Amino acid sequence: MISAQSLAIIFLVQILRYGLIAGGLCYLIHSLGKEYFRRFAVQNSEVTTSQLKTELRHSAVTFLIFTALNAILLSDYVRPFTLIYDNVDDYPRAWFILTIPALIIINDFYFYWMHRTLHHKFFYRRFHHTHHLSTNPTPLASFCFHPVEAILEFAWIFPVLLLLPVNRYLLIAYATVSFLNNVKGHLGLDLFPGHTNTLVNSAKHHSLHHKHFNSNFGLYFLVWDKVFKTERI
Repeated sequence: MISAQSLAIIFLVQILRYGLIAGGLCYLIHSLGKEYFRRFAVQNSEVTTSQLKTELRHSAVTFLIFTALNAILLSDYVRPFTLIYDNVDDYPRAWFILTIPALIIINDFYFYWMHRTLHHKFFYRRFHHTHHLSTNPTPLASFCFHPVEAILEFAWIFPVLLLLPVNRYLLIAYATVSFLNNVKGHLGLDLFPGHTNTLVNSAKHHSLHHKHFNSNFGLYFLVWDKVFKTERI
């Protein structure tokens, strides 16, 4: 059974990472370098103190939920049924190299349909509206979720780990990749104005999603938005 100390460490790591990276970028973009970054802003509306407090409050709840779900995943009742492994040589090295790209592809597909489903009017007003309280998102909005959505954000990894072997260190590495991608998506900046991005889901795409709601549902890439014609740029 995972110890209370380990759970406290998981929670604190999430909070510190969020505070330093998401909080630091938010301060840089919306305070310290506000005049410089204004030229790259996708939206012109001002970010209020009330918005930032809302993003912080809901994100703290999200990290508590993620910690609880980690406790379930690593518990004596679930962990033995997963294919999480420690020794790199337990599976072919080629799979070790391909694990994170595979997780990105699986998560990207899952997220598109989960996210698009949450925009159905029944689910949107009950759950997803919390995330869209920030129509002009900041990096602090990257984990601002309703508790149900927080669970859905995490849930995809359970069946994956029951079916696919994943090295535990790569699992930690992927959590970092996912975190950084979430923060990137909520920068609210078009850092390459005039350049048409055709592959990666950019901060510009996601800022427009927060503004218009009914387009740009992707996580890492634009492929599903292009295939199902939900891209808006």
